[in-house]
Amino acid sequence: MQGVILFSHGSVLCGAERNLLGLAGRMRERGEMPIVEVAFLNYTEPDFETAVGRCVEQGATKIVIAPYFLIAGKFVLADLPATINSVRPRYPHVTFSTVGVIGFHRALADAVIASASVARPPAAWEDAAVDNSAWCREQPKCPLFGSTLCRVRTEVPA
Repeated sequence: MQGVILFSHGSVLCGAERNLLGLAGRMRERGEMPIVEVAFLNYTEPDFETAVGRCVEQGATKIVIAPYFLIAGKFVLADLPATINSVRPRYPHVTFSTVGVIGFHRALADAVIASASVARPPAAWEDAAVDNSAWCREQPKCPLFGSTLCRVRTEVPA
C-alpha cells in the first residue's frame, strides 16, 4: 500500500502548519490516497520520522514524499535526502520515493489571481495573526508568543 508525506520546512509561527494539514485532509477526503501525512523539517510537528511511522502503522510499504516547496533549494536538494536516509535503517521494508516540487502550475496562477482580487490593506493583516492565535501553544520562538494575540498564558502566576 502506498502512503504520501507532504514535506515542508516548518515555522516558528504557531498555526503555520494549518494550510498543509488542510491540504492533507482534502487529499484524504478525495479517497484516491487514503494514507496522507504531513512532516516538517524544523520547528513544527510532526517531524519526518513520526510521519513515516504513521504511514507504516496504516499499512504503507511504499511512501512517496511530496516536497511542499515552489523551488528545489537546500531543503529539497540536501535536507530532504538526508532526512529520508536517516529513517531508512528503521524501515528497511519501506520503499521511499520523491516527486518534484510544486513549481509552476496553471492552478497556482489562478489561485494567486483569485487572492489578488480580494487583497486587503495592511490594517487588515492582523486578522491573519488573530486566526493563527487559535493554534497557539507554548512556543517562545513564535513571533506572537507573549503578545496580546497569543492565547497561551505567558505571565508568571503570582
